[in-house]
Amino acid sequence: MALEFTGFPREGLDFLAELPSHDKDWFAANRAPYDECVAAPAKVFVDVLGERLQDEISPAIVVQPKVNGAISPINRDVRFSAGKTPYKDHLLLKWWEGENKKLAPTLYVRLGSASVGFGSGAMFDSVDRWREAVDDEKTGALLVAALDDLAAGRELDVAGAELKRVPAPYDADHPRADLLRHKMFQARWSEPLPDSVSNAQFVDWCAERLVATADVHRWLVDNV
Repeated sequence: MALEFTGFPREGLDFLAELPSHDKDWFAANRAPYDECVAAPAKVFVDVLGERLQDEISPAIVVQPKVNGAISPINRDVRFSAGKTPYKDHLLLKWWEGENKKLAPTLYVRLGSASVGFGSGAMFDSVDRWREAVDDEKTGALLVAALDDLAAGRELDVAGAELKRVPAPYDADHPRADLLRHKMFQARWSEPLPDSVSNAQFVDWCAERLVATADVHRWLVDNV
């Protein structure tokens, strides 16, 4: 029998907020709220929301309700952590479409104690293929239109424009110059945590927002 998602208990979200201030020994001795109120509902959430995404965006979306699958580890790599804290203060959950998880177009939910982040993005197997699709009048215009639609009514951050200049052989005044400067791509935004986070309606609330990224996601699947 399929498990039913009933929400993330407030106790678990408070635990996430507190976690970065502690070390590994403390976490090992006090991890029951994490296991019961964060990890367990996260697996069910990934499964239930994943089915919605398969139905409403693409049946090829991969759903793996496990750590190092759809659920990123709660511990952080301190080599790349400015504060050197061993734990994150949020859950990062992913659903992707494609064989290579690291490069596949991916949908994200970033759950913290006060906000929820959403995103659609991809790393590039070939930056040349990305640039050709952005440069093309038809496919480039489709991406811009999809981003404009997604940005309506929300503060959308389009990340990944890491190059300072438009790469050759494209003109600096190219109509999609900013997109040509990307070395990866992510369209993302965040919203305040809704009351529904602690009940079953949180799936509907998140599904509505990720489905809004459908045109961007499909563009990435077709062109990246």
